[in-house]
Amino acid sequence: MKFQISVKFWKKSTKISNLQISEIMTEKSQLHKDHHEDSCKENCCAHDHSHDKNTGCGCGCGHTNTGKDRFVHEIIRFTTAGILIITIVLGEFFGLLKPEVIAFIAILSLVFTGIPIISNALRGLLKGKRNVCELAALAIVAAVAVGEYTIAAEVGFIMAIGEIAESYAYNRSKRDIEKIAKGNPRYAFVKKEGQFVELPVNLINVGDTVLVRPGDIVPADGKIVLGNTSIDESCLSGESIPVEKQEGEAVFSGTVNQNGSVEITVLKKGEDSTYSKIVKLVKEAEQRRPPSHPFIDRFAKIYTPLILVIVIFVWLFTGSIERAITVLIVACPCALLMATPSAILAATGAGAKKGILIKSGQYLESADKIDEILLDKTGTITSGQMRVAKIITFNGESKAGLLKTAAGAETGSEHPIAKAIVSYATENGIETEKYSQMNLHAGLGIEAESESSKVFAGNIHFIKNSGIRVSEDVHQKTDEMSNSGITSVIISRNNEIIGILGIEDTIRPESAETIETLEKMGIKNISMLTGDNEAVAHSISKKCRIKDENVYSGLLPAQKREMVESLQKNGMTVCFVGDGTNDGPALAQADVGVGIGSRENTVALETSHVVLLRNGLKSLADFIRLGKRTTKIIKYNVIFAMGLSGLMVLLAGTGIITPSIGAIGHQVATLAVLINSARLGKFLS
Repeated sequence: MKFQISVKFWKKSTKISNLQISEIMTEKSQLHKDHHEDSCKENCCAHDHSHDKNTGCGCGCGHTNTGKDRFVHEIIRFTTAGILIITIVLGEFFGLLKPEVIAFIAILSLVFTGIPIISNALRGLLKGKRNVCELAALAIVAAVAVGEYTIAAEVGFIMAIGEIAESYAYNRSKRDIEKIAKGNPRYAFVKKEGQFVELPVNLINVGDTVLVRPGDIVPADGKIVLGNTSIDESCLSGESIPVEKQEGEAVFSGTVNQNGSVEITVLKKGEDSTYSKIVKLVKEAEQRRPPSHPFIDRFAKIYTPLILVIVIFVWLFTGSIERAITVLIVACPCALLMATPSAILAATGAGAKKGILIKSGQYLESADKIDEILLDKTGTITSGQMRVAKIITFNGESKAGLLKTAAGAETGSEHPIAKAIVSYATENGIETEKYSQMNLHAGLGIEAESESSKVFAGNIHFIKNSGIRVSEDVHQKTDEMSNSGITSVIISRNNEIIGILGIEDTIRPESAETIETLEKMGIKNISMLTGDNEAVAHSISKKCRIKDENVYSGLLPAQKREMVESLQKNGMTVCFVGDGTNDGPALAQADVGVGIGSRENTVALETSHVVLLRNGLKSLADFIRLGKRTTKIIKYNVIFAMGLSGLMVLLAGTGIITPSIGAIGHQVATLAVLINSARLGKFLS
């Protein structure tokens, strides 16, 4: 049946009123406008980051939830201050600059670093908020007050380092979930008065008949009323093998029609459709994600008042303003502020070298607390690529002969199973049969014909409907394959079945080894989740040595997310590893959502917190090891910074060290923290 589809039908049809056309055009215009506005909102202010004000260096000095322009501005400010600091150091070392010139340059540097710190400290106080930014501001003011301009400039510069470092880490954590909405088509061909016209999806109603051509995204949940086809449902189930669909069977929005044109009757529309619900689940999970607060923020309410009390105590009991100022300088928590961001940046750099993209430091810290790992099957444990797993011949046919016939019939088809058969024959050096005529039966199989033979290749229903007798032995073999999670392709030549090819998804070579490694690391709860049936699920889990009780099959996207949420409510820190649009809700809900970057078109890369760009599942163990090591480094940094700071405060209060010596100690502490963090850069080498 041929369908003539064109906007010309829309314009020519006298059965659609001018008012309807006007409404449709208005709707199109509004859709475009809404899309533009939604895009802007998603990119600029879709997420409420008001709770993240203090996720910078720990002092609230920086506004880390900034856009690209703001980040570039911070880089310029930081670089300018750095150049001025270098000028001061070189000028003092070589004696090229007079003291008043050095003071001027130091104050100029403070314009770029110190003033923002002081300004933010004052704003915080006016709002009734306390943080260690106050100490930094007081230290800068105090240093300037006693003529230590260089020290003041250095303090401001080091604060800027912490600010820009954490800004960088935070910006990498932003996720643009706008792309998931692109899986929803905006227009569809709807039957109106016997003609198919292009209408916005918003105007589709329950009961309408919609035409879905090869390559089209199904615009709404419905039922096929005319035609057969294969549907790629990987966006919903994660299953890589296309599902054969015939008249009377259900299809879902967001899935992709691969072969024949079909007509469907709409059963659900708009926000009620399957794919729209996935979009909603992803957004809800994102909004529920709790804010991450650096370790130092929890100390702010105690640390700042404590230091101020000590400063006042020193001033009152020693009568020395210099000692009090020295206490402020040595207590300035630059080393403490750098403890986390320096380690995070070193770790993210180390991960990037190994193809591990970590979008925020909080996920490195969460990796150390993981209690449960949930692995999606398709594209995670398996590769998502089809292969010939089994060959059975009948009636004296050789395996080479079967492959020659099957590959010849499948040549030219874009179906993943057809590609697997042709690829397997090519790899084994088998020359394919040449056929003059080929006829694809969408959703069923393929028919090929030459002067000497006629071949049918497809599922058992296709073979039966082609008038070919299917023996009990063939039935038994196909049932055995199905129970083992293998798809059967029956090959018939001249009305005689000559063999069966078993096609299956390939397990990633590193899957079993990685699961064993994770268990040795102390993570005992490792489960597999899949939308496949139980037989397929258990056939995969056995090969990967996953316990039967940890296998969950037949799960929908919402159920995967619900499982993650249920474990979290029981106090578990959950890591979900997946690939595909159907994994989006669970990835966003998990404490650590890890996406396998094996497919080009997947929302996993947008909603995941960590993306493994190469080495597949093997990199998961590397990421967790890196997270554990990073957490230890951060703890060591904090303990060292707090300990040395306390010691220097004691020495400053007793007058043993001067402001200059205190500044040197301050720099030593910061440098030691940076060096310790830098060790993470080669951790995965």
